[in-house]
Amino acid sequence: MINPRILFVGIALFLAACDGDRRQDVGQEVATAGREDVLLVASNYPLYFFASRIIEDVEGAPDIVLPDIDGDPAFWTPSEEQVQLLQSADVILLNGAGAESWLNMISLDRRRIVDTSAIVVDRLIPLDDSAQHQHGPEGEHSHQGTAFTTWLDPQIAIAQARVLANSLIDLVPTGESQFRDKLANLEQELTELDARLADAFARLDGRPVLFSHPVYQYLQRRYGINGESVHWEPDVAPSTSDWIALQQILVSHPATIMVWEDEPLEETRAGLAKAGIVSVPFRTVANAPDDGDFFSVMNDNVERLHRSLP
Repeated sequence: MINPRILFVGIALFLAACDGDRRQDVGQEVATAGREDVLLVASNYPLYFFASRIIEDVEGAPDIVLPDIDGDPAFWTPSEEQVQLLQSADVILLNGAGAESWLNMISLDRRRIVDTSAIVVDRLIPLDDSAQHQHGPEGEHSHQGTAFTTWLDPQIAIAQARVLANSLIDLVPTGESQFRDKLANLEQELTELDARLADAFARLDGRPVLFSHPVYQYLQRRYGINGESVHWEPDVAPSTSDWIALQQILVSHPATIMVWEDEPLEETRAGLAKAGIVSVPFRTVANAPDDGDFFSVMNDNVERLHRSLP
């Protein structure tokens, strides 16, 4: 059986080749229809946030919607109502890199799809871990195909935001000047975030780090982190075999820090502390946060790193 993420990489390559023509077709189609209620649907929170920043206070800008994604977006399956939302959209903003495992399960007009990571397909990170893991509410799952948390590298996030902005310009040409100004502001904020993250991770000075889950590949590459991933969920107590496997990893990779997607259980944190490992939550912001926004969550991540790294 073909893994949908691997299949999607092939589709992304095709979309990259015809992205400009497709965006132009979408813009012409909307203009011809004379619609004022142009609708964009974003497939994850980072894209939604970037688009919201670019269209903010721009007259005639389209509406943008983020579907209510329950749980890990990597394992999200749209409901019937959400499928109708996607099918009614004038533009569907995809993260790409295999993030949308649902893409080939529903019928969509491919001309209305904008794959924001197709422009950086040469910078995507392939995965070779096909082992199955039983953790969390998603149950048994694997990590293979392509790493998809592209926005954890702010430079890739900037490239994706530029693709997004170009799509907005195609849809609403009269807003081009404002869209580009908003994009420039967003790029500046992402560049500043990049510098803060680089400064924080520089404190590691090559020391080994553990990641609680294999979702930090772009962060690891961008900042040269000497890291290895395990498969622990923050809300699930590690099993005896997990602790044994960890001890085996520490023999060759003596980490004193573990980076988590969220706050781990207190018993897990205490067990790691006994092994000399400090737990540091670094939220990936794949979902909309309960409080704050993309930058506030990322800045909180930076502050925790500064407090935890000498």
